[in-house]
Amino acid sequence: MSDAARGNALYIADRLGQDGVGSAWGGFRKGYANIVTAIAHGGTGIAIVGCPDCGTRQRLPSARPATVTHCITCDATIERTHGRSVPAALACSLATLLLLIPANLSLFLRTDALGVSRSSHLASAAGAMLGDGLPLLALAVLLFVVIFPLVRFALLSAVLGLLAYGRVEPWMGRAFRWSNRLETWAMPDVFLLGLAVAYARLAASIAVRVGPGAIAFIAAGVLSLVVRATLDKAAIWERIAPDSCPADPAHAIECQDCDLLLPPHREGQSCPRCAAPIRRRKPQSISRTIALTLAALLLYIPANIYPLATLPINYQPTKYTVLEGVIDLVHAGLWDLAILVFCASFLIPFLKLVGISWCVWSVLSRSDRHLVAKARTYRVVEEIGRWSMVDPFVIGAFVPVMNYNALIYGRAEAAALPFTAVVVLTIISAKTFDPRLMWDAAARRRV
Repeated sequence: MSDAARGNALYIADRLGQDGVGSAWGGFRKGYANIVTAIAHGGTGIAIVGCPDCGTRQRLPSARPATVTHCITCDATIERTHGRSVPAALACSLATLLLLIPANLSLFLRTDALGVSRSSHLASAAGAMLGDGLPLLALAVLLFVVIFPLVRFALLSAVLGLLAYGRVEPWMGRAFRWSNRLETWAMPDVFLLGLAVAYARLAASIAVRVGPGAIAFIAAGVLSLVVRATLDKAAIWERIAPDSCPADPAHAIECQDCDLLLPPHREGQSCPRCAAPIRRRKPQSISRTIALTLAALLLYIPANIYPLATLPINYQPTKYTVLEGVIDLVHAGLWDLAILVFCASFLIPFLKLVGISWCVWSVLSRSDRHLVAKARTYRVVEEIGRWSMVDPFVIGAFVPVMNYNALIYGRAEAAALPFTAVVVLTIISAKTFDPRLMWDAAARRRV
C-alpha cells in the first residue's frame, strides 16, 4: 500500500461480534465492538467503506487526491481515482455502443478459395454452430459477443449520459447494477483476441479479407477496454445515491453490488440504491462453489483430450486439441499468439480451478495462514477467467467462412462444448464464492 494512500485514510480494523469477522491487521480481536483505529493527518468529512474481500470497515476522508487506496487488511483496491474519468467513460461507452451497430450489420469476414468466396456477419458464428448441432455453444457465442455487449453499453451509456446532465432517475441504480454484472459476460475484447488468432490461422491457408463490420468491432473492442480502465464505479454510485453511514458501521451490512453500508435490520430487504437483495454473506456460497468447481474439473479432462476444432491446413482438414493449436501457431512463427492462447486456453483454466479450490479449502479448514495471498489469488481468478473464451471465439470466427467442400471446411469438434462449459462454470464459481468467508473462518479458529 502506498504511503500517500495510507496517510490519507482512517482505518478501522474490526471486529468479532455479530458480524463474525476478524481482521488480520493488528491481530484478531474479541468482543462485540472491539475497534482499533489508526489515524493519519486527522481531518473531517470522513466516508466509511467496507472491503468487499475481507469485510474490514475503513474510513476515507472525503477530500483526498487522485490515487489508489488499498485495504489495510487484505490489500484489495478500495478506491481507484487515478486515471478515472466519468466524461471519458461516457464518451468511450457511447462510441462502443454506436460501433457495435455496424459491427453486427456489416460484412465481417470474407474468404476466397478455388474461385469461390464465403462471407460472414458477427452473428454468423452462432448460426454455424447451431447448424453443426451445438445449440448451447451457439447460444454462448450469441450472448457473449452480440447481445450482452449491446445491452451492457446501452445501459451504461444511458446512466452516464443522464448523470452528465445532472439527472437521476429511480431506475438508474438497477441499470448500473446490471451493467456492472454484464461486465464479465460482455466479451468484445476477448473476441478481439479470438479474431486475431482466427485471422492468423486462416491467412496461412486461404485468402482472408477483413470487412467493415470487423473493423468496427475491432474499434469497439479496444474502446471497451478503455471503458473498463476509466470508469469510476464508486463515483457513479455516489452520484446515483450518496453513501450513508450507519450508526454502528462495524456491524453494518454491505450491499454486494454497490458497496452501500446499511444497518443490520435491512438484511433480506432490497438495497435502496441498486435494488439488489441485501445479504450479510452470499447464500450457500461454499456448497455452490464446490459443485461448480467439481463440474468444471470433470469437464476439464475431455476439454483438453478431445479435438477442439477442425481447420484446413494446406487444404487438408486437420483436427487439433488446445495444445495442438498452440503448437500450430508456434510452427507458423506466431510466438506471441501462441503464448497468449496457451495462457488463456490451457494455463488460466487450470489456475482458476487450483485457485478457487485453495480458497474453498481455506474456509473448510478454518485456516488463518496466507489470507492476504488467498485474497489476491481470488481477485486474479475473478478477473482473468473470461479470457479463457478465446478458443471458442476462434472457432466462432472461422467456421462461418470455411464451409467450401469436403477438403476445405472448418467446424467445432467434441471438446468445444466441454471447454466452453469449463470457462462458464469457473466464472460462475468465482462469482458464487464469498472471499469474506475465509476471514470469518479464520476468526472462528481463533476463538
